[in-house]
Amino acid sequence: MSSRTQQISAPIPSNLKIVELRETDETALRSFYTEILTPAFPPDELITWDELHEAAAADLGPGVLVLDGETPLGGMLGEIYPRSGVLLLSYIAVRPEARGQGIGQTLLTDVIPQWRAAIRPSLVIAEIEDPRFHQPNTYSDPEARLRLYQRTGSTLLPMPFFQPSLRPGVPRVFDMLLICPGETVPAVPAKVVGTFLDEYFELCEGGEVLTTDPEYQALQRFSEGDDDGLLPLWPLDRLPEIPRFIEVIQ
Repeated sequence: MSSRTQQISAPIPSNLKIVELRETDETALRSFYTEILTPAFPPDELITWDELHEAAAADLGPGVLVLDGETPLGGMLGEIYPRSGVLLLSYIAVRPEARGQGIGQTLLTDVIPQWRAAIRPSLVIAEIEDPRFHQPNTYSDPEARLRLYQRTGSTLLPMPFFQPSLRPGVPRVFDMLLICPGETVPAVPAKVVGTFLDEYFELCEGGEVLTTDPEYQALQRFSEGDDDGLLPLWPLDRLPEIPRFIEVIQ
């Protein structure tokens, strides 16, 4: 991506601007973390401030903030997994009082295509809470988040998912989904998904988990494709067909 401010033609108000994470100062970045990300995600699903600060300083992945003057109203962060070529949409969040202005929609429909053009990932994946098992709470409304992704053309990988432990002492998060924002192809290579899972869990929990952990090995089996090595992508309204992970491995 270029190092200049992004000029996005989108439904957000004209007084707002979208800037790359590396273009923002520490004050705006800390405000985004403490005032937007922290209220939007439970601690088990959120990276630490130090991890965000380090990632922004080292330009480890794509990221943008939506600013009103110098005040962040929202933002989106991504991570690149080089072996699989997957771009993981790590976080997207909007300040509660700024919702309804088209910020989330703009990030998904305007910024992600720019990331695709610049990075050329094999696949863009996002992980979200399954609203059948995660109820609205002080952090978020999983059903509303699913509707946002549905409005912006996301598709569903036909498998249950759990988020790895993000750091020692933090539990895995079960009853999650993997979706593909803006993906229009009917199927994706299963090898890409399987390799991404290996990278993600190895990064978070260490390489031993790949060969010794029964839950992870069960998760990998869900990522196996058909005879042609493909995993279909489903519309989000087929969510009721996704089994619950903790039930199918018992």
